[in-house]
Amino acid sequence: MMFNITPKIFKEIDKYLYLLNDIGKECEFTKNELICREGEKPDQLFYMVSGLVKCYVLREGKEVILRLMTDNSAVIAYSGFITGSMSSEYIECLKTCKGFLIPIKKLERMRSDNLEIDVVFRYIAEQHYLSMERRLMMLHHKTSEERYRYFCEFMEKKIVEETPMHCIASYLGITAESFSRMKRNLIN
Repeated sequence: MMFNITPKIFKEIDKYLYLLNDIGKECEFTKNELICREGEKPDQLFYMVSGLVKCYVLREGKEVILRLMTDNSAVIAYSGFITGSMSSEYIECLKTCKGFLIPIKKLERMRSDNLEIDVVFRYIAEQHYLSMERRLMMLHHKTSEERYRYFCEFMEKKIVEETPMHCIASYLGITAESFSRMKRNLIN
């Protein structure tokens, strides 16, 4: 059985969040603001204390949502970060997002002086791994109804309740119209 995205390590990382305060700059992004664009080099990590974001790519002019993230998430175009390449995705705020913007170079320099930063890096890696694993598991469910039930069961409550319906439809890999029909059938 799968578990919620917030791993048990959050209790461990919580005591190191002061480090992010020390090297990061408190910031706020507004609803619909882009944190990252396709083609940008991910050189900053946004540690989101509160908020809701979608990570997506554009395919034939349509958004394909890959991840949805909420409170206490490390928001970064992770594949671009680990490969040192440009981002292949957009990261956009669905709600006002508050947290700390941290230059990656500062974070990496701190790793040699402060082993606790490795706990932060491990947390980031685990979050992204679990997010992608959950998405793969969801996509293996055959019907849109099964995918939606899986989404409701395994996503954070805030994501399920506060994400716009068209974004959930994209995340599930179905059209907004099909999603609306499917939800109507579930209610009846």
